[in-house]
Amino acid sequence: MVRRHPVSSVLAAVFALVVVYGAVDSADEEQTLRDRTTSANDHGAPAVPEDEPAREEEARPSKGGDEPTKSAPRLRAPRPHGPRTYLVTRVVDGDTIELGNGETVRLVGIDAPEVGECGYERAADNLARLALGKAVRLGRSDEDRDRYARLLRYVDVGAQDAGLRLIKNGLAIARYDSRDGYGFHPRETLYVAEDTHTKQFACAPKPQPFVQQPPSGGCAPGYTPCAPPYPPDVDCAQVNGPIHVSGSDPHGLDADGDGVACE
Repeated sequence: MVRRHPVSSVLAAVFALVVVYGAVDSADEEQTLRDRTTSANDHGAPAVPEDEPAREEEARPSKGGDEPTKSAPRLRAPRPHGPRTYLVTRVVDGDTIELGNGETVRLVGIDAPEVGECGYERAADNLARLALGKAVRLGRSDEDRDRYARLLRYVDVGAQDAGLRLIKNGLAIARYDSRDGYGFHPRETLYVAEDTHTKQFACAPKPQPFVQQPPSGGCAPGYTPCAPPYPPDVDCAQVNGPIHVSGSDPHGLDADGDGVACE
């Protein structure tokens, strides 16, 4: 048959070789894929299906700075926000301050001496040492502002409550709270308790001018201020000088005769 149909025989032989070669090649490719998958799994890397696209990773410079390396994007942690603070630029008195933003703050729940009253300078100085030039925190109370548009706030300097500190130092009293017609403020109980057993600062009494009382028997004429009538005789140790002498000077107080005795 080969001799009768040489062309057909050749074609059949070629077709048989192609089929055999294709089967062998397909088997080789399948074995190669198995080998790769097995090799990847042996090194701990998961096998990736061929139909799954590779995931893109964010490129970033390598530590050496030559070629960028790829890594998963990292989220930036939010910055912590602490309590807001305000700079104290002026101390008006023991219960009022001014801030760098232009606001005036009236300390809640206390009352310190006003200008001209006993303890004013000491209370203002105490608050200045506590807060002036420092960053303070403002604590809200039961009200926002007073009739003068001042902020009503607690003033905390670090861990110290400035208002409570003035009460403890005897330079302010607990006031403007629920006991006298105002609302109850959050720190009222603490303020009142501290004020109850704290001795308040008191100024030394001012010396009173000496006023010589006229003697029971009246005044001798010609002496200002009063000198007792003569007799008996008195000297300068017994009267409050100086004394202006305009008369005869029966006591002899004006020794130099210049009209002013007991200088």
